[in-house]
Amino acid sequence: MRVYSRQELASEIEKIAADGYCADIAEIARGVRSHLIPPDDIGTIECAETSRYFRSPKGDKKFLWSRAQTPYLVGPARYGLDDSTCREVIMPKPGRSGGTALFECYEYKLMKHGPMPDMLIYLGSDSEVDSYCDKGFRYLFEDHPDIKAKVGTGRSDDKLKAKKVSGRSVEVLQANTKTVTGRQAAWMRVDELDTFPKVLCSNFLEQTRIRGRQLGSHRKVGITSHPDMGWGSGVAQAWTMSSKGIFIMQCPNCGGHASPYPTKFWPDVPRFRLVYEKQPKHERWTLSQRLKVAEQTAVMQCPHCLAGLDDKQRFAMVDDAAAGRGTGRNTMSGWMHEGQWLDVEAGIMGEPDDNPARGFWIHGLMVKAITNAELARDLEGANAHYESTRKTDKLKQVLAKVFAEIFEGAGAGQDLDSAGLQKRASGGHDASADGQKDDLRFTIGRCPASVRFITAAVDVGHGKFDISFRGWDLESRSWWIDRSTLTQRRWPDGVWRELRPTDRIDDWDVLYEMVIDRRFPILGRPGWAMPVAVTCIDSGDGNSTWKAREFARRSIRSGRYWGSRSNPWPKVRLIKGAKPVTAPPLPVVPRKVSKDEHGHEVTPIVLEFDLGVHGLKEQAIERLGVADGGPGQCEFADGISSNHFDEYFGETLKDGKWDRTGPNESLDLFGYEEAGRQMLQPDRKDIKWDEGKLPPWATPVLISTGGGDQAVADEGSPVPTPKKETKGNLLQRFDALNSR
Repeated sequence: MRVYSRQELASEIEKIAADGYCADIAEIARGVRSHLIPPDDIGTIECAETSRYFRSPKGDKKFLWSRAQTPYLVGPARYGLDDSTCREVIMPKPGRSGGTALFECYEYKLMKHGPMPDMLIYLGSDSEVDSYCDKGFRYLFEDHPDIKAKVGTGRSDDKLKAKKVSGRSVEVLQANTKTVTGRQAAWMRVDELDTFPKVLCSNFLEQTRIRGRQLGSHRKVGITSHPDMGWGSGVAQAWTMSSKGIFIMQCPNCGGHASPYPTKFWPDVPRFRLVYEKQPKHERWTLSQRLKVAEQTAVMQCPHCLAGLDDKQRFAMVDDAAAGRGTGRNTMSGWMHEGQWLDVEAGIMGEPDDNPARGFWIHGLMVKAITNAELARDLEGANAHYESTRKTDKLKQVLAKVFAEIFEGAGAGQDLDSAGLQKRASGGHDASADGQKDDLRFTIGRCPASVRFITAAVDVGHGKFDISFRGWDLESRSWWIDRSTLTQRRWPDGVWRELRPTDRIDDWDVLYEMVIDRRFPILGRPGWAMPVAVTCIDSGDGNSTWKAREFARRSIRSGRYWGSRSNPWPKVRLIKGAKPVTAPPLPVVPRKVSKDEHGHEVTPIVLEFDLGVHGLKEQAIERLGVADGGPGQCEFADGISSNHFDEYFGETLKDGKWDRTGPNESLDLFGYEEAGRQMLQPDRKDIKWDEGKLPPWATPVLISTGGGDQAVADEGSPVPTPKKETKGNLLQRFDALNSR
């Protein structure tokens, strides 16, 4: 405790009386002035085009930002950043598309015109932070004296990675749990989200919401990145929680509207695609030849008139769409969000739903900094790499970083997606061996005339059976005839009740009528139908394994087999997925199961096949991408639900492993159907397809008769007497396995 003398006490009293211990009110007013006066009424685009300078890549030249090269950014700026009702702006994007620069323009506007908030800028690594601060962040201050003048003079106010601007903090940080926890800011920029640690990448949007919750309507977040992580994480996952904005352009040739990348969330929107001449199946070009031809023939194709649009036309379409205009009167193009819909002729219709999270998906075909030739060269090079190495790493990188497309497996390089397959379901194909048009259109539940036999597959779930049927010819071309999910069965009392396959063996009986005994009317042959040759049932789920085995035994006992009672070939085949990536699609010798779940010996013995599901899925994706009428091409019945097409892309091959990001039942079932085809061995030399001596499982039957071993007859002719099975039957190899 200090004791003042009379003189000191008198001096302190005089100082207090003269406000000597009070802060300078004028200095306080000057410090908060920028936060008290209304901000200038200017948009991000207008501000950037008049005063925001950027440096050339070498850092030796300055230039004003212009919308000319990236006109599509006007929408995210006005409907996102400048809109007071928007809280989050989410932009999946390719390289050289200007997404980061737009966020920097917004930050510059806030610093120059206010209101100035605290800012947090997150990058994926320390090296990225160092590089960005040295080559970009510092120029924001060095090239704009008015912004530099607002930087504080304190010891910690003007660091390389942290500034104090108009009394508010601006920090550039590596994203990790330490830099995220306990921090909040009214503006948070998240750059290249998909490079963040996985634990943050999957939920960073939620983290920003938590950190900004106390700020209420004053907070705003900007997220941008290449969509490397797919739909299950990163920027694409964040986009799915937004307004899901896509870009709509109008073809100058026919006036039809479409999008360069509708994504799977807009399946009804037509798509502009990059197309170019590819290597013919019968020729072998060198890589340089392939790339040269791809560059020379690359165009963006209209889905309506099929016109090939060059760079000049593509760039003009982007400009017109960004300005909200089309090539004709009363047409509307540009950004389309949830709540709106597309009229192919009139353009975007309706008003967007109220959503504080605004999404804007920027695709490579929207970017004017890259030509059609460059896009084609990158894509064809990645496809060639995949074909020679069977590795998808390069293809994945090109699709994500050059095109900003979600990697959907190897077929993605062939413009393969759910919407494209659905479109093929309503069109024709050239499937016959002699090139003649055949089966121009077939509807769900009908068997095209080109089908030689049918295999079925069942995936057992908790409370359901997913079932699928596929017809085949002799060159592995296939027709997806039907696909559905069974969730109920009718009980003896006439009441429909939910299925419980893992609990009740009687629930499995629904598969007799709905799958195993089903026959499909043959198009062009009234009164005739094709039976199901074999049904593969997945018994891999430990909860259903023993029920599946018992059902297979009951099926044999009930006479559901080909051949004789003394030497049956069961129509029901049990399958499981083998873990090794190198496992063959179908084992040479299956596992024999002769005991029940209690260890008791039971008959008949059933066989269980461990399938190489890794390779079967790869093959399925490759076949889905075949569109030239060659062997392996797939066709699809009109009427199969869109969600079942989506299931082909619920699992993607990443770094040699299949990564599930959503429902994948259709992809699994395709592999099982192929396994059934291989079990039947349709290419056996002792089958005389050309002579009409068909195996019983490939023999059409009269719909009104029983059995499945009638010989093929011309439409309207009498049914011949059934032929007796011979010991040299096609199924002899599998018969022998039962007797081992």
